[in-house]
Amino acid sequence: MSAVDVAAVDAALVAALSADATLKTLLPDGVYQDVAPSNKTRFVIVQQLTHEDVEGFGETLYEQCVYRITARVLEASGMDANAAAYQIHQLLHWMPLAPIDGYTHMATTRVDRVKFTEVDAIDNDIRWQIAGGDYEIFVSPTTTGLPSDFTPTCRVFDVT
Repeated sequence: MSAVDVAAVDAALVAALSADATLKTLLPDGVYQDVAPSNKTRFVIVQQLTHEDVEGFGETLYEQCVYRITARVLEASGMDANAAAYQIHQLLHWMPLAPIDGYTHMATTRVDRVKFTEVDAIDNDIRWQIAGGDYEIFVSPTTTGLPSDFTPTCRVFDVT
């Protein structure tokens, strides 16, 4: 298990999306993890789908997270949601994600596209356009479980 908190990856992802001026223009209601506040109609949702620690040498070598990142727009057509999904892709796919407290970013790639319409169960005229993708993020902890005073040494043995 990693000695650092993977929530730092969540925070870096939300911060990167929140800081983009183009995305703010398309989706002015903000970027939220899992659920947006009520009365918001144009926003981004970030949901962690999976997480895996990849172990080696008694430590976490890297962590792999998959996030579903979607633009959600209350409108009849999907044009604005599609434009926002494109901007999200431009911000994340093969782009550096930094800073991440306690981690070094390795890679971010989109592994699947997401696009669908949610029709309200009570009022069929209410339609949420949802577009985005599933993004796989690889990070490596910058700290280990070794003592702070640990100094690696190399020993040479005489075998003659």
